[in-house]
Amino acid sequence: MKKRVWTIVAVIVIIAVIIGACIFGYVSGQNEPEQTEPPATTEPDTPQEEPEQPDDTPDTPVQPENPNPSGGESVVVYVPDEQGETLTPVGADAEDDSDQALIDALITAGSLPEGVAVNSSSTADGVLTLDMNAAYGEAVRSSGTTGENMLIYSLVNTFVQARGVDSVIITVDGAPLESGHEIYDYPLQATN
Repeated sequence: MKKRVWTIVAVIVIIAVIIGACIFGYVSGQNEPEQTEPPATTEPDTPQEEPEQPDDTPDTPVQPENPNPSGGESVVVYVPDEQGETLTPVGADAEDDSDQALIDALITAGSLPEGVAVNSSSTADGVLTLDMNAAYGEAVRSSGTTGENMLIYSLVNTFVQARGVDSVIITVDGAPLESGHEIYDYPLQATN
């Protein structure tokens, strides 16, 4: 009977050691990350691109994806995005390089309403003064704050880009542009 008790004790000790080893292995496996071999890599056919660094070049001209859609006189105009919150440069056709051709391209692109026209323009010290007709002034006054910004800055951004000026002063029939809640009697710079 003594032999039988020692056999049972030996079996219990062996089972306890096995369970202890399993628990120890499980717990220590939880603390260390699993080691796996990295996947085999092959050299790409093209060189890897380095991450883009911020461009410190001031006033880099914006180029749309397709600056010359039909092969005619090409201009860059700024149009509101689908939400009407930001302006996007797009390529457009223009009859020539005149101020009115830029306005007509903005009208065709949907940035300005029909009937908008340039009365005159002049440039001095990097500032372009655009005298617009009453149709432009009325469109700005009737458009609300966001629409007002889109109408003004689609014009400003387009002319700053096309004429290489620093800013634009907009007048309507010789008087400063008034929106109903602001008088734009100062030079406006292009927005980003």
